Amino acid sequence: MLRRTVAARRYPFNKRGPRERKSWKHHVLTEPPKPVAWRDPKVWTKDLSQMKSFDAPQWDLWLNRARSHDMDEALQPFMDMPQSLKDRRYDIPWWANPFGAWYLQNVLSVELMKLPGRTNAEKIAIYRGRKHPATWDKAKEGLMDDEVLLKQIVKERWRTLEFGDRDAGYPCTFSDYIQFLNEWFKSLDEEGMQRLREHFDRKIRPLLAVMTHVDLMWLEALTQNSVQNKEQVERRIGFQTSLGTPEFFDMSKRLRYEINEDYKVRDELGPELFALWGKAPERWPPERLAKMYGLDFTLVRKILVWHHFKACYDACVEPDWTLPKRLFALEWIRDVRARKQGLFYGKLRFAEQKITFYSDKFLFRDLVNRREASYANVWEMDDPYRFLQTEQDYEDYWGDNYDVYRRMFPEMIGKTGEPVQQYSQMPTWAGPHRDHANKSEHNWMFAEIGVNVGHDPLKKLELDPTNEKRRRFVIRQPDGSLRSAKMSEMRAWYWKEEWADFRFWAPNMEWGVENTPSMEQYQEHVPDTPDADFRKQRRIQSRPVKWFYESHYTRSGNFAGFQPLRFMQRGTQREVRWPDVINAAVQIEKSKPSSYVFKAIPEM
Repeated sequence: MLRRTVAARRYPFNKRGPRERKSWKHHVLTEPPKPVAWRDPKVWTKDLSQMKSFDAPQWDLWLNRARSHDMDEALQPFMDMPQSLKDRRYDIPWWANPFGAWYLQNVLSVELMKLPGRTNAEKIAIYRGRKHPATWDKAKEGLMDDEVLLKQIVKERWRTLEFGDRDAGYPCTFSDYIQFLNEWFKSLDEEGMQRLREHFDRKIRPLLAVMTHVDLMWLEALTQNSVQNKEQVERRIGFQTSLGTPEFFDMSKRLRYEINEDYKVRDELGPELFALWGKAPERWPPERLAKMYGLDFTLVRKILVWHHFKACYDACVEPDWTLPKRLFALEWIRDVRARKQGLFYGKLRFAEQKITFYSDKFLFRDLVNRREASYANVWEMDDPYRFLQTEQDYEDYWGDNYDVYRRMFPEMIGKTGEPVQQYSQMPTWAGPHRDHANKSEHNWMFAEIGVNVGHDPLKKLELDPTNEKRRRFVIRQPDGSLRSAKMSEMRAWYWKEEWADFRFWAPNMEWGVENTPSMEQYQEHVPDTPDADFRKQRRIQSRPVKWFYESHYTRSGNFAGFQPLRFMQRGTQREVRWPDVINAAVQIEKSKPSSYVFKAIPEM
């Protein structure tokens, strides 16, 4: 219908159609540009009908804004959360969190009645009038102090709090509560954190210490009113739980007692020790105090240091920074002597230095010099990592943060690579139910493959431990735990070594029951050259060009516990491995042309 021939020119004066086709980059300014100061500040909405508002956003506009990236989370679940999920958490004021709202309504509002304004008596009267007038006995009522009364009300409010689905009428879900805690803990200052730690130590830790995972599951099931599993939980788990049994309370009570005793020593005995020692340190050295009070020598010194710093901070005075060093001088000297065995100390590996043997006089003079040292520069002895002495300590302290510790201690890493690190499991949605799936009778080796790794010729560079972008290998052990690979194992990945008892694995492998062929075929359809695709007349796919994936183990057949479907296979096995052109007999047979137009040797 609308066929345009070559001859017709639609737009008489320009070949290519009307002006508004023109790309932005081809426009030329018709007039000189205005100075920046005169340009229109974009204060109008898109349709130029009304001015934009520059007021601070209300919280309901605000709740759609993602939280800022750099905040450190306080609780583990939020630390583990992948960034893509973190980006979907919103910034909202604390009272917009459902739990926050409940807390404001039921707890804060009651506690606010302690503020002067009305007299306490009036407030309480109001409260009693509004709540249940006849419930309390008159006798008790007279005795009850207002503070106590408020406390009781609050306690009762807390007792009514139940977690569950908001649509089912519960005030908030458990995750609301956890989010609230996270935000709250993040906002605490140093002192607040200290108090929180102390509270946790005294009240909660003794309980946790004697709880099993079953008790935790039980508690979760009871607190988070999820309809599905309630009966099941009560049948299955209920009888395994020791929660609330006399033995349980007994154990936790004993623990709580011990922990509180420790705090008592610090808070009640501490000031006394500190006063004695502070008045006349030469008459009451820590040894004598330790003997007098029957305490541990180290404990006494720790308490003295603690109290000194607390007193100074409370009085806003700068503490005496050398105190810990003076009290712990013996340990310090011992540490300095430990250099003679080639222990790690800060950044220096002493076994490789020229070793000097100090006499005691020198040791002590050195100690004094260091104590008097100005803090303008940090001496090796003041190294914050002093306490990491052996390689094992480094490994335990830094965990698997390779990069941190490669930057801080480059000379720790020899040509043999880092010490073997344990990796934590990836969190999965199914939690512990999924764990058995990680166990197998083999060590599996996972290798990174990508643009800059997985190329044979680069072997040396890829495995060089000092190379930041080196190829990463992970090994899953038969018990399901993950660790980093040793250098020898990484080499075994490249040239198969006889002793390697692990299976190799790389993430581009095609998977699924009927897609899991024997190894040769897998190698065949990761083509050798990019043009093998054309030669086989198949669509170009995003498969990698062949990389090295084979081992003397997985060479054939029964792979990862799957029998390949031998008779129903998509491609057939090739009889000659290389060169790539020679295919399996059947295929050659099938594609043999039936008629030749020209025959070089005509058949009789």
